[in-house]
Amino acid sequence: MNHTAPELPQADADASNHPPTAQPQPRGRLTTDAPTRAFHWLFALSFAGAWLTAESERWRDLHITLGYAFGGLLVFRLLYGLIGPRQARLPLMWRRVSGLGGWLRSALASQPDLPRLATLGMGAAVLLLLLLAAPLVLSGYAGHIDWLGLEDALAELHEFFANALMALVLAHLALIAVLSLMRRKNTALPMLTGRTADAGPDLVKANRGWLAILLVATVLGFVAWQASQDFGQGTGTGTAADMQAASGDDDDED
Repeated sequence: MNHTAPELPQADADASNHPPTAQPQPRGRLTTDAPTRAFHWLFALSFAGAWLTAESERWRDLHITLGYAFGGLLVFRLLYGLIGPRQARLPLMWRRVSGLGGWLRSALASQPDLPRLATLGMGAAVLLLLLLAAPLVLSGYAGHIDWLGLEDALAELHEFFANALMALVLAHLALIAVLSLMRRKNTALPMLTGRTADAGPDLVKANRGWLAILLVATVLGFVAWQASQDFGQGTGTGTAADMQAASGDDDDED
């Protein structure tokens, strides 16, 4: 007897001939807009560059330029935190940190939530970074123009705030690493992509990429313009005391 295989329905036959296609992975939800991310990295890079050039006379002009850029970025973030979208507002930072009291009460009543503590600590570090940035910029500018003849005292104050800010930066990075290990995912990635892997609707309704591009172009343009004017020429970056000393030397020569 001849046995033939039963014929499959046409739909089943087509399915057997074509392997299942991989489903596209969800992109996650957008939680951080482009201007906030651009500010974050420009702010970090300008501070790192100013820190590395702080003790170098050769790179003094670059240090001052990066300090101005750092201050300008701080002004942008304050304005954006006041009139920008809800997820970038400054009061939201405070509400995140204010949860520390609730965490302490729950920790005393039961087992402490360590990932929650790391999240609160990271929010507190960011808030303190913004708070310390203002006196850092102001003390640097006041020392640069030799305000009230207090250049040395202002330089010490400027160095104190710079060291405090660097300590906060290192604490911020350490908390990111701890939180990434606890949650087994890269918690710094959303500051690059703007997205988290969580399910749900986007928290950011408008990414505002145009504003991020404008911010980056403004900062880079300012640094490039300063480089073409001052770097290596000693123009416009000396303190008032330096200018007075130079003037005195000219008078002696006459």
